[in-house]
Amino acid sequence: MKRRLIILFSILIISFTACKDDSFDYGYVNFYINPESTEYFNLNYGNRGWEYFEGGMRGVVVFRINYGEFVCYERSCTAKDCHGRLDVDEVSNSLLICQKCNSSFLFIDGSPTNNSQAKRSLYSYCCYFDGTNLWVNNCN
Repeated sequence: MKRRLIILFSILIISFTACKDDSFDYGYVNFYINPESTEYFNLNYGNRGWEYFEGGMRGVVVFRINYGEFVCYERSCTAKDCHGRLDVDEVSNSLLICQKCNSSFLFIDGSPTNNSQAKRSLYSYCCYFDGTNLWVNNCN
C-alpha cells in the first residue's frame, strides 16, 4: 500500500511539473490576395519581397521566395515569456527581428539565428498559390 502511494504521488508530481505551456501564440487566419496587385508593392519588390497583413495574434508576414513560392509566419516571437511583435529587417530583408528581446529568425524557414533567445522556429501558416491568388490559412 505504501509503495502504491509513493508511485501515485510521484506520478502526480511529475505530471504537474513536467507539463509546461509550450504552445505557440497564433490566431485564426483565412484570407487570400492577388500578390501581383500594385497594392502589395513590397511583396513584388525585385525577385523576393515581403508584406505585413492583419490576422493571427500579432499579424502575419508573407515572404515571396520566388515567383510561385511563398512562406507565411505569425509575427509573434517564440522566445520564452517574450511575446514581442516581429518586424522584417529592412536592411537585409531576410530576417525577422523582435525588438523586445532581440531574437532574430530566418525568413526562409522561420528558424531562430544562433544569437537569439528564442530556441524554436516561428509558427508558420499554410499558403497556396494557384497562379493568381495566394491563399493563407491555419494549417490545422
